[in-house]
Amino acid sequence: MRHTKPLLLLGLFTLLTLLLFSSTAQARPKYAKSTSKDCITCHTSQSGGTLNSIGLNFAASGYEWPPAENGYRELTPIKKSVRLFIGFIHIVAVFMWFGTILYVHIMLRPGYASKGLPRGEIVLGLSSMLVVGVTGILLTISRINGISVLYDTRWGLLLLCKIAIYLVMVGSALTVVTFVGPRLRQVRSRLRSPKDGLFDPLTLAGFDGKEGRPAYVAYKGRVYDVTESRLWSAGTHMRLHAAGGDLSDAIFRAPHNADKIEEMEAVGTYDSSSRPAKNGVQKAFYFIAYMNLTLVFCVLLVIALWRWS
Repeated sequence: MRHTKPLLLLGLFTLLTLLLFSSTAQARPKYAKSTSKDCITCHTSQSGGTLNSIGLNFAASGYEWPPAENGYRELTPIKKSVRLFIGFIHIVAVFMWFGTILYVHIMLRPGYASKGLPRGEIVLGLSSMLVVGVTGILLTISRINGISVLYDTRWGLLLLCKIAIYLVMVGSALTVVTFVGPRLRQVRSRLRSPKDGLFDPLTLAGFDGKEGRPAYVAYKGRVYDVTESRLWSAGTHMRLHAAGGDLSDAIFRAPHNADKIEEMEAVGTYDSSSRPAKNGVQKAFYFIAYMNLTLVFCVLLVIALWRWS
C-alpha cells in the first residue's frame, strides 16, 4: 500500500485539472447559424439557459438538425441533483482507474510491474472499474429515452465507442488478474540465481526479500545476499532501501561505510545494462499494459469529440 499515496495524488491532481478546465454546456452562435433557428427554439428563454425538449434532442443528436426525437430525458431539479452526484462519482472513479494505469507506466514501469502488481493497485483498479460501469449505466439510463439514440445520433455513437473501449479494458484487466498475474507469480516463485552468476536489473528485482524470497542487493558491480541480516527484514532496510536493487549511489547517503554491505556473502556480479529475454507471459503483460495506455488516450479523444466538436 505504500505506492497508493502517489497514485491518489496523481488522481487528485488530474481530477482538479478536469474541474478547472471543464465548462458547462452553453449556446453557441454556430448552432444558430447552422440551423437558421432562434435561441428560443432550443432554450426556455431568448437569452439561453435551460434547454427545452427540442434542445435536449438536438444535443443528443450530436448537434445535427433536425434533431432526433426522444433524445434526452427531461429531469426534475431533484433528479438533476442525483445525476450530478452520480456523475461526480463516475468522474472520480474514472480518474482513479486511469491513474492506476498511468502509475504503472510512470512510477512502477511495466518492467517492475511484470513481476506482479502490488495488491493495493489491483484492488483500486478493479473497484474503480466496477464503479465506472455501474455509474455509467445509471447516467445513460437517466439521460436517454430509448436505445435508438445510441445508434441514430452522433452523441450515441460516441457513447458506444466509450462503452466498447471500456469493455475491452475490463476484459484485459480480468485477463491480467485471473491468468497473466498468477502465471507471473509462478515464475517469480521459481526464482533461481543465474547459472553464470551475472545478474541484470530485472533478474535482481525478483530477489526482493518478500514472501519468503531471498534478499539481494547490488553494490559496485557485485551482488550480495542480505537475507539473514535482521536489518533487512521483509526486504527493506530502515524503511528507506528495498532489496532487489542497486545501492551503489545510496551508500553515500548512509550513516555507515560500504564495509557493512561488503561483509555480506557475494553471490554474483551485476550488469545494469544487461536485459534478459522476456518469456511469453511477460510479453502478454507488456502488450496488455501498453494497449490499455493507448486506450486511455482513445477515451480522452472520444470525450474531446463529444464535448468540443
